[in-house]
Amino acid sequence: MNKTIYLASDHAGFHLKESLREQLEQKGFIVEDMGARTLDPLDDYPQYASAVARAVQKNPQSFGILSCGNAEGVCITANKFDGIRAGVGFSIKSAQTMREDDNANIVCIPGRIETLDDPIKIANTFLSTPFSNDIRHLRRISQIDKLENTYPKVLPTILVQNPKTFTSQISNSRVRALSTMWQIDVLDETMFESNSWFDPQVISKIENLPELELHLMILDPLPIIELAKFHLPTLRRVIIHAEIDKPLESIVDYSHNLGLQVGVALNPETKIKSIKSLADKIDLLLIMGVHPGASNQEFLGRKILKKIKKARKLYPHLIIEVDGGVNQKTIKTISKAGAQQMCVNSAIWQSNNPAIALETLSPNAL
Repeated sequence: MNKTIYLASDHAGFHLKESLREQLEQKGFIVEDMGARTLDPLDDYPQYASAVARAVQKNPQSFGILSCGNAEGVCITANKFDGIRAGVGFSIKSAQTMREDDNANIVCIPGRIETLDDPIKIANTFLSTPFSNDIRHLRRISQIDKLENTYPKVLPTILVQNPKTFTSQISNSRVRALSTMWQIDVLDETMFESNSWFDPQVISKIENLPELELHLMILDPLPIIELAKFHLPTLRRVIIHAEIDKPLESIVDYSHNLGLQVGVALNPETKIKSIKSLADKIDLLLIMGVHPGASNQEFLGRKILKKIKKARKLYPHLIIEVDGGVNQKTIKTISKAGAQQMCVNSAIWQSNNPAIALETLSPNAL
């Protein structure tokens, strides 16, 4: 299935946009024209660039193409949005390398300045070139992610026992509009006396999946990581538990080689020092606020807050995430202790209006 292409321009790129739309539709792409719909010499590029950036944010498997007079204005605007990697395509080579090296998801092509190559060929090269997944490029993109993320951030979390409930939750359009990354809890009764429904092959058939993080509360995570990576193109991060009897470093290295960020989770009783040897290798530290395995538990309070503060001090380069017991009453205290990401299940999905519940947990509401 061809990718969705979000297309937009101001007056200076209008004619190029119209030509691109016609060419892309002929090639079978699904093209969403985000404007301008008519040539208006007085229109402004930020509204069109932001529309495409937001659309690509919500649909991580898509691409965007933008145009204005010099392509710089739309590029600057698009890059204000988390998860957007926009570059100016002034040649076929630039389009190729921004995809191979930088995993760019929006190409910006000048409408008034002559490019080194034909703009149509630049766009086609951008759309047909895959990301290299080379480890050095993954490392650099991960560093960009850490710079751009706005914290605190709330991740809607799914812990369900059947595909119907899973699909209902992840397809909630209003919740999807509020959060670009979601967490899925995976349990198989090997580590805790609980299980969850998780079938990557079935999930892959759900349209426009958000970016995903897997919290693997299982003793043997590697087979699930491989299966999920194969079937889920929006998988961005996996989290394994420090308590498993497996070589953690080799799992971390293997997951990085798959192009994934990696986190390590600590149960409430597990000391922070247990990750000392991994601290420079991982991207995230997840601190459990409850004993894992079930939803709707009460946050364990002071000892967890103390643990968050210590982790923030020891490992300022890591994203500190908290899972369990996060709700409207506890989130402010957890955030002040130093948590940058909070995973929320019950406080969202047991609400009569999950979207409103999530809004009350957003950074602006803290």
